[in-house]
Amino acid sequence: MTQQQVVGTKTKNIYFMGDAIACRRFINDNSISKTVGKGKSEKKRSEFGFKEALRIV
Repeated sequence: MTQQQVVGTKTKNIYFMGDAIACRRFINDNSISKTVGKGKSEKKRSEFGFKEALRIV
């Protein structure tokens, strides 16, 4: 298996190294869930956990 990297598009920081499946799992597991609304209309919303866009190289 080839070694892949999760890299930030703006800063070129390397956030994670591993195979392609592990890189996708890293990005998906680092999402932030926030609650929106109050009472019965309360819903959970998932947001991206990083300040910049990431890509797998």
